[in-house]
Amino acid sequence: MSDVSLSKAVRSNLLSLQNTATMMAKTQERLATGNKVNSALDNPTNFFTASALNSRAGDLNSLLDNMANGVKTLEAADNGLSAITKTLESMNSTLRQARQDKSFQVASFDVTADSVLNIGGGTLDAEGISVSLAAADPGVKASVSTGSNFTGPVPAAANELGAGAGARTTVTLDAANALAGAAISVDDHELTLDGASNTAALAAADIQTKLNALAGDGAYTVGFTADNEIIIENSATTGATSTAPVVDLGATAAVTGSQTFTYDASRFQGSFSVGGTAYAVDGANVNDFVASLQEQVGAAYVVSNEGNDVTITNATVGGVAPTLSLPSATQATTTFNIGAVTDDTRDGQTFMVAGQEVTVAWSTDATGTNGAMEAAISQALDDAGLDPTDYTVAVDSTTGAVSITADTAGASNAVTAGNGTVTLTNNNAVNGLAAIAPTTTVGAAGTTQEATAAAKQTFNVTYGNKTTEITIGAGEPADIASSINSQLQAAGIKAEATIGDDGALSISATSAEAKTLAISGGNSAAIFGDNDTVAVGTAATAPINATKAVDKFVELINRDHGVSIRASNDNGRLRIENLSTTEMNVSADKVGDGTFTDTKIGGNSVREGLAGQFNELKDQLNKLADDASFNGINLLRGDQLTITFNETGNSFMQIKAGDQRGINSQSLNLNDLVGSDFDSDANIDKLLGDIKLALNSVRSQASAFGSNLSIVQNRQDFTKNMINTLETGAANLTLADMNEEAANLLALQTRQSLSSSALSMASQADQSVLQLLR
Repeated sequence: MSDVSLSKAVRSNLLSLQNTATMMAKTQERLATGNKVNSALDNPTNFFTASALNSRAGDLNSLLDNMANGVKTLEAADNGLSAITKTLESMNSTLRQARQDKSFQVASFDVTADSVLNIGGGTLDAEGISVSLAAADPGVKASVSTGSNFTGPVPAAANELGAGAGARTTVTLDAANALAGAAISVDDHELTLDGASNTAALAAADIQTKLNALAGDGAYTVGFTADNEIIIENSATTGATSTAPVVDLGATAAVTGSQTFTYDASRFQGSFSVGGTAYAVDGANVNDFVASLQEQVGAAYVVSNEGNDVTITNATVGGVAPTLSLPSATQATTTFNIGAVTDDTRDGQTFMVAGQEVTVAWSTDATGTNGAMEAAISQALDDAGLDPTDYTVAVDSTTGAVSITADTAGASNAVTAGNGTVTLTNNNAVNGLAAIAPTTTVGAAGTTQEATAAAKQTFNVTYGNKTTEITIGAGEPADIASSINSQLQAAGIKAEATIGDDGALSISATSAEAKTLAISGGNSAAIFGDNDTVAVGTAATAPINATKAVDKFVELINRDHGVSIRASNDNGRLRIENLSTTEMNVSADKVGDGTFTDTKIGGNSVREGLAGQFNELKDQLNKLADDASFNGINLLRGDQLTITFNETGNSFMQIKAGDQRGINSQSLNLNDLVGSDFDSDANIDKLLGDIKLALNSVRSQASAFGSNLSIVQNRQDFTKNMINTLETGAANLTLADMNEEAANLLALQTRQSLSSSALSMASQADQSVLQLLR
C-alpha cells in the first residue's frame, strides 16, 4: 500500500486510531486475565520476581502437609502417654493394695522347753532353720597375738650408734682433743669442758658429770665410741616421740663453705660456673636460676635463695666455699655523632654526663683537630663541676664521632643527649654496672653432729572400717601397752592391747562383734612373725528374757527370723505366721524325742494374685506404646520424627522419645513380678519407688512432646502467613486494577469513536476535490 498517498490529516488520524486499537487490545487482555503483567514482555522485573515469590510460596505450601502429619504424630504419641500414665497409676494402686494386704497364713503348735522346730520354704534359705531353746551364744572377740618375749624396739647402747631408748645426738670429733677446754651447750645447759678432756672417752665422761649436775642424774646418758664419737641421749623421755638433745658445739663446730650473692636477671644468662665447672642455666628469674643450677650440680652443692639473695653451699660439712663465675664491673660509656662540622656551629652543644648538664663552647680554632675538640669537651666537663680526669674523651673531627667513657668501673650514669643547637645522632649510652661481689663463708674442719630419732616400731591396726598407725617406743611392757591403747582410743578403735607374763603382745576387740581385726604394714612382720595377723570375730547373741517356753520360742523366732516368720502366743500355743507368698513347711518335735510332725502353712495368695495383675498391666503398657503410631511413625517405640520448616531443608526439627528404647516397660525399668517379690514390705516400697520414677519419666516426656507440638503449630501458623505474604507480594506485582482497566477501556472506546469521526472528516476533505471534477 505504499503506492497509496494519504493526506497528512488522514495519516495522523489513522495512526491515532491504530494506537487506540492496540491499547484497547492490551486493556481487554488485562480485563480478561486479571493480570497487568502476563509475560516477561510486559514487565521483565515484575514477571520474574513474582514468579520466584510464587515458586517459594508453592514450596512452603507443600511443607504444610509434612507439618500437619507431624502434629498428628505428636498427638498420637501424647494419646499413648496419657493412656500409659493411667496404666502406671493402676500399677501403683496394685502395689499399694499388696502393701496393705496382711492376709498371711498361720498355724499353731504345742511346744515345751525341749521342742525342736525345723522350718523350711517361704523366704528362708534352702536349708531352712532349726529352732530350739538353748543358751545364748557368747560370741568371739577378734584377737591377734605375737609370740612370747615381745620387748618392743631394741635401743642402742650408750656406746653404740643408732637409735636409743630416747632420741640421741652423735658428735663426731675431727681430732681426739677437739673438745679439750671447749665451751658447748646441751639443751641450753652451758658446759665448759676441762682442758684435760683430750679424748672422746674423757670428753664424754666430763659432759656426763656436768649434765648430771645441771639437769639431774638420769636426764642424759653420754657415751663414746672408738671412732672419736660422743653420743648424748635423752634419757628423761624415752618414748618414740622424744626429741634429740640440741647441741651447740661453739667454736669447735665445723664450718661449711658457701657463697652468697645478689641475683640480676639481666646478667645471669647462659653459662654459669661453680667449682670450675660451667653449667648452662635458665636465668629468666631467680627461682628458675636456682632450680636449674641445683638440678645440674646434683648432690655436690646446695643451691637456695631468699628473695634475690642466692646461696651456694658445699654439701660436704667443713668443705671449702665453691668458686663462682660472677659478673664483673663495667664502665659507663656513651658514643654519639655530631657530624663533620668544620666551623663553630657546634658552639652550645649540650648533653648530660653523670646527671650533670654539660655545654661545650666551641671556638673557630677548636675545629679541625681531634685534640682541640677533646680539650673543648674536657673543659666543658670541668665547667659542669665534673673532674675531666675521671673520663676518657675521644673525638674524630672528620666523622664527628665522640666517645666519653668513665674511667671508674661501676659508675652508674651514662652520657645522654641534651638540648643543644646540634642534634646528637647514633646515640648509644650504656650505664656502668658494679661488680657482683659474693659474701663468702670460709669452710673449716671441726666437730660435727647428727640427730637420731628414738628407737621405734610401727604397724597398722584395722578393725571394721577404721584404721590407724601405731607407733611403739622402747620401754617397759606396761608402758608399751598403755601407749598402744592411747593411740587406739584416739582413733576410735574398740580394741585393747595387753602384754602377758610370757611377753606376748595381744590386741583384741573389746566386745564380741562380727568384725575383722587385722595387723599390717610397718614392722608388723617383724613384731608378729608368722602368726595369723587377721582375726574375725563372731557377734554375741542376746539372752532370752521370757520365762515360759512358748514365750521363749516367740522371742527367739521374732529376734532371729522376724523377716520371714512372725511368732506369737496363741492362748499357750506357738502360732507361726508365714510372711511370704510361698508355702512353708514346719516339722515339729514337741518333746525332743526325735518324733517330728509336718505341717504346711500356705502363702499369701492375695499378694501373689496382685503380682499377676501387675504383670497384665505392664503388658498393656507395652501394647499401648506399640499402638500409638500415626502414618507409620511411632515415637513411643523409638522412631524419630523429622519435620522440615523451610524450602531449603536447613530448618528442621527432630523429635524422639527419650533414648532409642522409646517408652516401654524396659525403658521405665519395670519388670515382670512373681509372688515372692511381694514377700517383703520393703521390696514393695522399692517397687512403689520405681513406679514413681516411671510416672515422672512419662510426665516429663509428655511435657517435652507438648513443647514440641507448640513449636510445630507455631511454625504452621508462621508458614501459612509467609505463604500469604509471598502470594500477596507476587499479586501486587502482576495483578491488574479492574476498576482502572474498565475506565481505561471506556476512555479508549470514546477515543476510538472520536478518531473514527476525525478520520471520516479528513476523508470528506479529500472527497471535496471530486466535487470540483464533476
